[in-house]
Amino acid sequence: MYRRTLLKGALAAGFLPALPRLATANPLTLTAAPGEAPLVVPDGPATKAWLYNATAPGPVLRARQGDTLNITVQNDLPEPTTVHWHGLRVPVAQDGMPFLSQDPIAPGASFDYELPLHDAGTFWYHPHVNSSEQVGRGLHGLLIVEDPPEIAARLQADREIAWAIDDWRLDQQAQIAPFGNRHDQSHGGRTGNVLTVNGTYLTRTPVRSGERIRLRICNVSNAQNFHLNFAPFDPWLIALDGHPVTPQKLGDTGVWLGAGQRADLILDIDVPPGTPARVIDDAYGPDRAFEVMTWQVSEDPPLRDTPLGPPEALPPNPVADPDLANAETHKLTFDGGAMGGMAEAMMEGRMLSIKELVEAGRFWSINGSVPTRLHETEPLLKLAKGKTHRITLENRTRWPHPIHLHGHSFRFTDPRAGNIATFRDTALLMPGETTEIALVADNPGKWMLHCHILEHQASGMMGVVEVA
Repeated sequence: MYRRTLLKGALAAGFLPALPRLATANPLTLTAAPGEAPLVVPDGPATKAWLYNATAPGPVLRARQGDTLNITVQNDLPEPTTVHWHGLRVPVAQDGMPFLSQDPIAPGASFDYELPLHDAGTFWYHPHVNSSEQVGRGLHGLLIVEDPPEIAARLQADREIAWAIDDWRLDQQAQIAPFGNRHDQSHGGRTGNVLTVNGTYLTRTPVRSGERIRLRICNVSNAQNFHLNFAPFDPWLIALDGHPVTPQKLGDTGVWLGAGQRADLILDIDVPPGTPARVIDDAYGPDRAFEVMTWQVSEDPPLRDTPLGPPEALPPNPVADPDLANAETHKLTFDGGAMGGMAEAMMEGRMLSIKELVEAGRFWSINGSVPTRLHETEPLLKLAKGKTHRITLENRTRWPHPIHLHGHSFRFTDPRAGNIATFRDTALLMPGETTEIALVADNPGKWMLHCHILEHQASGMMGVVEVA
């Protein structure tokens, strides 16, 4: 069954998307447990999934910049888990990395996280134990750190909408297909055949001509890299991975969101009442484009007669600017995968041939190393605390890789299309691409660096960056 295949009965759905539940209490509890989610149609077959607080996606966690968020995670799953707070610059003990920063949360047990919220922006949370399966079964949710009200008011938005975009691999009975596919691991990862926005398939969102929307988008999929096209609208891009950018129109370029990446947009509904409009993913080209969701522009008169002007830029988050002239330099090389050139790599102290690596279920390497137990692995990089570091990222493979660094934000040193001059936490490397990032290593500890195509991570494309 292919990505655009419609499950039986789904086309009849004319329903509105289920909005994610909000969780603003502090402290609060997230319970990870098996459950069911009506992913295809509300009255159709429910999909057996693993959920936070019984919803897919999990509740939207909201707090204010400068707060400390206290969260108890209760594990009612049949296996251990943790929670990683993707994009937050938290102390390493709160990062959710099994054995590297904490012991896994055993079934029936709980863990208390204490998260200082230095940065405003759009972030998300997900497990980091058996990530491919646990995320793929539905364990993920948005975490929004709000700007002060007087800052948010500069955008002149009438309302805010937050999207968690996911693609699920379902069988004909709308149940999650088995995991552990070696083709997924060695090729492009576990892509799905049913796309949901906030857990709803064929999403319809009502809007009104003349209104302005702040749209927060997060790609929570296991492996899919989306290229979103908003025509006939031309939104303003105002933030990437939670960090503000100088507002700029997307134009014809759309926006790329690799797995794990986020974008904040200002969307002006500047079409006449009743105009049909859709969001399209054309990552595979116009001939293979498909619908992400539909805007239902009401027949009501426009909300305002005069269009609003450009939104003001949001203030930068308190991230240290790299001192490029006095930086230490490093390089990370990503290798392997189907149709790749990796002949051998080091695993558990032995140089193994590609045949031996494949037999062990390992298809990828970073700097020629394939870890099995991350907490026992020699760091890929050792970064001096407080110093600026320039890191070359070279993708020698035939596949894209969204490379995520925990605990830090970085800048691209060569801003260009797709690499806008802002801080990021995930860099989407296209096949054969080489780029350079720079950061100030100011958060001590051993941090995970990995491909956020979770099947690539599980089969070798991960490592440790130590800051000391």
